[in-house]
Amino acid sequence: MILYDLARRAKHVLKEYQKNRDCEYITPVRRIEKVFPPHLRRVVAMTFDDGPTDAQTNPKITDSGLTLHLLETLESFGARGTFDVIGTTEHNYPDEAGTHGSFTWGGVKFDHYPDINQDSHAGAKNKPELISRILAGGHEISNHGYRHILFGKMKMVYGDREHFNNVHEVIADIMELDSLLLDRHGYKMSLSRPPHYVDKIPDGKNSYDAYRYAGYNYMAASFDGGGWLPTGDFESDVEAMVAPLRRALEDNPDSLNGQIIFQKDGYSMARLTPVAAALPEQLKLLKSYGYEVVTVSELLALSPFVDCYDEDAAALVSAGYTVAYRNNTLQPSRALTFGELITMITPPEKVNEAYRSFVDSSYSTEGLDRACAESYGLAPSHPYFIAFCVASELGIINRANKEKLSFKFPVTGELFATVMRKISPDYEFTTKPGKLLRKDVFAHIRRALIK
Repeated sequence: MILYDLARRAKHVLKEYQKNRDCEYITPVRRIEKVFPPHLRRVVAMTFDDGPTDAQTNPKITDSGLTLHLLETLESFGARGTFDVIGTTEHNYPDEAGTHGSFTWGGVKFDHYPDINQDSHAGAKNKPELISRILAGGHEISNHGYRHILFGKMKMVYGDREHFNNVHEVIADIMELDSLLLDRHGYKMSLSRPPHYVDKIPDGKNSYDAYRYAGYNYMAASFDGGGWLPTGDFESDVEAMVAPLRRALEDNPDSLNGQIIFQKDGYSMARLTPVAAALPEQLKLLKSYGYEVVTVSELLALSPFVDCYDEDAAALVSAGYTVAYRNNTLQPSRALTFGELITMITPPEKVNEAYRSFVDSSYSTEGLDRACAESYGLAPSHPYFIAFCVASELGIINRANKEKLSFKFPVTGELFATVMRKISPDYEFTTKPGKLLRKDVFAHIRRALIK
């Protein structure tokens, strides 16, 4: 565990650095970790990774399998959860179990759920009845990878464990699970969490590139519900899950409002299921403080962004438009740039289609107006590149860039009106003179784009 603690600290430092970088550009894929506390309500979301499974709880405390027990427990409290499911780990062989209680307990080369050589007891492929049961209960399903294979290396914790080599392999894996849920259950997922939160792919791409292709947001979490690290015995494991929640609520009853709690729908590293006993206690605590427990998507419908609530921006993002930064901040008082404006107003369905074609062609720019995008200072690797190519094709921007604008150029009221009349000729745009802030334009863009 010493190596894990070191890795966790290093990852925390890296995460803070990445958060600063993630507010540089608005993007279709937002990292959903928590949201701005909903007004006059206490609301929290719970996520459950690695199922579904019909494996028995250990120790046995119910006749139901683990996933069904979690569902029944949630529903007894009027709660709904987000189940971050896998497809199956039955193909992750040859392999052998690692040391009991270690990170490789279930497999040296691969993960196996619920355990090595017991793969048939878990996953959407082998347990369609549990997927149906999750949906019938009003819960949500997100994508945790078909085979739950690492997107890239994580040597400090998992050594030489097998991983994907490029973004195309990652996309193929998550889309296999996406198709399975859609074809078999008529259910389209909108959220995904990478196995073990490994984002970096060896070819230089990352999970956000893959999730943009699939049309997902990145589902993170802000509070660890525990239940996966062993403390030594079952009762101690259960208390280790309940105590942090209790302390947080005692210190500040509003502390979990808008948060996302991480849980595990499977065995801990000691092959125990403390979540089976701890979940009722956690839900009792939350209920005693007046909390509603909802799915992540329900939480986002109440409050889409992490730093504030804006009704017009919320309507835009609900309709598929790109308005927020990767770290899910809206930053309404930040100066609006030309790149942000064009990315906000370009039809998302056309941008998404162009992006998928771009990726499918191994990032060939054939068929895209690369010259136009580059005239605004955008290389093919830039987050705004595809939007500018599409905007050029639709006549939203001047292909020759006669005004010599850059994507970094601050937007004035005059420039905003000029651009917006190209997509809504009859709309009257009255904005304040001078440079605009982001909050100055959300209502105008909403009225122009959402009929």
